[in-house]
Amino acid sequence: MTNTQEDFPHFDNNGRIVHDKKFKIRRALNWFPMGLAYAFLYMGRYNLTVSKNALGDLMTKEDFGIIFAAGTITYAFSFLLNGPLTDKMGGKKAILIALSGSALMNFLMGLFIRTTLISGDTDINLTFYMSFMYAINMYFQSFGAVAIVKVNAHWFHVRERGGFSGIFGTMISSGIFFAFTVNGWVLSFVKGSGPGGTDGQWWCFFAPSICLVTMLAIELFLLKDRPGLAGHRDFDTGDASSGEGEANLPVFEIMKRIITNPIILTLALIEFCTGVLRNGVMHWFPFYAKEILVLPSNHLLRYGSWGNTYVVIGIFILAAVFFFLGSKSSGKRKAYLLISGSLVALSPFVQGGWGGLLFIAGVIGGNVAGWVSDLFFQSRRAPAAGGLYAILTICSIFMIFSLGGSEPTVGWSKGDDYPLKKGDRILMVNGVKINQDWSDVARAVACIPAKCLDGAKWDTGQCMCTSRPKQTTANLQLSNGVIPITVQRGDKQVELKVPDHAVSLRAGEKRKLKAGPKLTLNPLFLGLVIFFMSVCVIGTHGLLSGTATMDFGGRKAAATAVGIIDGFVYLGTGVQSICLGFLTTKSWSYWPLFLIPFGVIGFLLSLRIWNAKPKGSGGH
Repeated sequence: MTNTQEDFPHFDNNGRIVHDKKFKIRRALNWFPMGLAYAFLYMGRYNLTVSKNALGDLMTKEDFGIIFAAGTITYAFSFLLNGPLTDKMGGKKAILIALSGSALMNFLMGLFIRTTLISGDTDINLTFYMSFMYAINMYFQSFGAVAIVKVNAHWFHVRERGGFSGIFGTMISSGIFFAFTVNGWVLSFVKGSGPGGTDGQWWCFFAPSICLVTMLAIELFLLKDRPGLAGHRDFDTGDASSGEGEANLPVFEIMKRIITNPIILTLALIEFCTGVLRNGVMHWFPFYAKEILVLPSNHLLRYGSWGNTYVVIGIFILAAVFFFLGSKSSGKRKAYLLISGSLVALSPFVQGGWGGLLFIAGVIGGNVAGWVSDLFFQSRRAPAAGGLYAILTICSIFMIFSLGGSEPTVGWSKGDDYPLKKGDRILMVNGVKINQDWSDVARAVACIPAKCLDGAKWDTGQCMCTSRPKQTTANLQLSNGVIPITVQRGDKQVELKVPDHAVSLRAGEKRKLKAGPKLTLNPLFLGLVIFFMSVCVIGTHGLLSGTATMDFGGRKAAATAVGIIDGFVYLGTGVQSICLGFLTTKSWSYWPLFLIPFGVIGFLLSLRIWNAKPKGSGGH
């Protein structure tokens, strides 16, 4: 087989690309493991959100905002170096650097969290050290996106890339599922497994590290940069590099081509808004669900519960039947069977918690966005992105009316023998009168002094044990194992003695009831609004960062193009991280108000490039 570019692949009478079966199989063996590797990179990127929820007040919302911003801003500016570097050295080397570097940094972050929790030293500057390590992790992570686009730019013709948008969206979504849900399951499994009964929260860093090392070993042997290196013919992909042959361009020529292209710069600005909106809902909803809604951990809007194993297996078998029948069919019947099989296969992930819902949203959003752009807009990406942005803006407005709130009334409790019952209105906790909502209940419960272990002391201001308290009181009356709570149950006031399962606490731990509030609005309303926002924003991101970058950057500048555009995504992520970390500490009502303007701006920018399509110097 020759490795030179030829007038290949062929087109059928309807203008569709025709590949032989061997090429399709080898291409799948190239993109699927690489997609799985990218998903595990996500697992080792967004595990920070899961760790924040697990660490509680050891990492405040403002701490999280600073740490996450340090990483995302580093990620954004890393593309200025790593994009052109990847265009020169190839996508395979870039993904190997990403996997090895991120695996190492996740291991070190896990080691740091383990050492901190076991030592009980809450006065350590966790924000500084985690910001430093997370920033380095995100530097290595930045090689991942440019690598995946660089490699696949050689394997997919421009007319097939709407379908690749679906692949890219699915990769992202599976990574989000690993990050939010699988990491959550890992933490549940290792609860109390550390020395002295500490929770093994470091495993949400160790687990991704192990997965990344595994994919490093696989990709080292399996991944090929282009078809010619895998025994197949290279071909003209019909993008901005069309007709230019395979000779590499100088770095400065690549940079000039990208930064002087008004379409790519407009895409970058749209994706800045995408970064604000995507992470503005994806990362902050779990905090809202835990802090304000106080949903139980097995709620489908938190970690969910992968139960009904036999039913799940049956559903996957049914999906496989649809896929098999689809592979034997053609035309509309084939499309209907494949779509039905996909929806059936996705249905079990509804019970997979927030990560499962994001997975469904991403698969639907990525595939629909790519399909719409190819089928209705002749592979123009802006119209599909503009439509998604219009829906995003409307949903952001609906968020204002969907936030809801809580009452000082029990909405759920764990176990039939727990003294607090659903419907109990809490009037007083340990002598403290409850006036407004569940936050009053939570603080009153947390502020009952506990015996501090491992040399820690009780901080009366923070209502927790810490190694260096800022506010202390002499002769504290410690918990005696019972929390006195007065409730209104029906037409009677009842005095309850609720067992205190946190008589002794380690540094950083807080006491919580095994119950949650009655909510003023069903949380599924907010969950549904944010689900639709996630469909739109992940679909837009896959279409623009994963597909349009290949179209307008071309094979030779694909990595630099995605570097510039994805860099703007993470600049937007950094902006929302700092802003929402500050705003939500003041009031959660600012959350949707902050997001709305970026939806409007993204929609208006998409109108500017509505008719844009790539133009090469030759070829198809």
